[in-house]
Amino acid sequence: MKLQFEIALDKLEEFSKKFLVLSNVKRLKLLLLLKKIDEPLPSAEIHRRAKGGGLFVNRETTYRALEDLVKIKIVSKFYDEAKKKIVYCIKDENDP
Repeated sequence: MKLQFEIALDKLEEFSKKFLVLSNVKRLKLLLLLKKIDEPLPSAEIHRRAKGGGLFVNRETTYRALEDLVKIKIVSKFYDEAKKKIVYCIKDENDP
């Protein structure tokens, strides 16, 4: 039990950042939206879908929410050569 407690203390800062980001209902709803999408999409398209669902009004707010989820390593962000755009998607469980 003591060993588990020490491991938890080592990860405390990381966990607190994740919990802080996930404590926001709109970011949680954004995650649910991303989970329904089966392909990586640019932030503009994600915003269009989020706005249609009444989630975010401003594109900048959607972008900041996506970046917060990238920082805590729940969402992946990468350049899609075919689309010639930066895209976002839920991070695969097998990704590092």
